[in-house]
Amino acid sequence: MSAARAVPEKLPATLVAVAALAIIAIRLGVPSSPAARDFEECAEWTRRMFPGDERVARIMDCGARFAGRRKADGGYAYYDLLQNRSFDITGPNPTANERAQIYSQYQRFLDLQRREAALAEVQQLVAEQSSVTEQPRVTELPMLINLRRPTTTPSKLEPCVIKGSLSCTWTKLTSTVRNAFASKRVASTNPR
Repeated sequence: MSAARAVPEKLPATLVAVAALAIIAIRLGVPSSPAARDFEECAEWTRRMFPGDERVARIMDCGARFAGRRKADGGYAYYDLLQNRSFDITGPNPTANERAQIYSQYQRFLDLQRREAALAEVQQLVAEQSSVTEQPRVTELPMLINLRRPTTTPSKLEPCVIKGSLSCTWTKLTSTVRNAFASKRVASTNPR
């Protein structure tokens, strides 16, 4: 009996092969799209095959595999985030010549940005210098402020720009109070 237990029962070869393939498939994962020609085909296949969060990760993988996006009128476009513009390319990924052209355009873009920044800096310095030179120079001593109340009061109030506004009402009120005190002062200084 112990000899019979030591020898394991033989499993069919097909069952072992299927189990091995299942384990390998689980470990390696399902490919994102076996024969996709471009991003759009890869993304469409991924949308059909995977649910939820895994779908998003697989579509991001499609984006990493294919830099270009299919255009409606044919061909592909590559969007350069650094330049904020698109370039026409022949396939789903830029060729070496297309990458060189995109890079040269990026160098021009950076040069233009540097020139604009330098020009803005120069314009700012010129504006600061002109504002400094345009200010009048004070050659006289400032006048002392006369703190005495004027002896005459204006006979007419200046017309208010906005009738009923606080500034207009305040002007009328202060003028009325000033006139009342002035008339009492004049009456007290002229005794009859």
